[in-house]
Amino acid sequence: MASVVQICNMALSHIGSEARVSSISPPDGSVEAGHCATFYDLARTELLEPGSWSFSLKRQALAEVTNVSTAWAYAYVRPSDCLRALRVLRPGSTLTVFNQDELNYSPNDQDSANFDIEGDVLYSNEPDAVLVYVRDVTDSTKFTPTFVAALGFALAHYVAGPIIKGNEGTKIGDAMRQRAMAMADLAAASSANSSSTEHVFKASQLVART
Repeated sequence: MASVVQICNMALSHIGSEARVSSISPPDGSVEAGHCATFYDLARTELLEPGSWSFSLKRQALAEVTNVSTAWAYAYVRPSDCLRALRVLRPGSTLTVFNQDELNYSPNDQDSANFDIEGDVLYSNEPDAVLVYVRDVTDSTKFTPTFVAALGFALAHYVAGPIIKGNEGTKIGDAMRQRAMAMADLAAASSANSSSTEHVFKASQLVART
């Protein structure tokens, strides 16, 4: 599996830079390492958040906290590694594996309960709630090959402007973003094809978030 440094060097290669970095934590002192250190976490979490990557799905029983809401019966701590909440499961849910079925949230099905999130607190009317969510994954050895490829292009999008400068940097950066989203859409389609239900996520939703 690719290391963080390898992903950074992939990104530099994508924009035509001959520079290579040896470390971004801490940066090795080069300009390129500084830019990669600035944008790597942003590119990684932005690509993870929509939820097309099975390695980032997690199921966790929630810890209850004091409920100050008058609209919901229970309040829970939102997990610290939660990038996006997907479903609150009811006890006895038939969903037993991490697959695309767990992404297709419906508030009226037998497995899911309604919920709302305010800051670090998740509210629900479900006792003993279990949350399925997209977690933040920092260990690059957990990344799938498709995610590594997409992340290389996503990081290239961010570093192109600072390194290349001007209109050319913007043009190359935009092209790199399109490549990253194409890779993410490919992963989403692959996941949907392996499931009995339609995948609701399209990575191209990220294109507007520039």
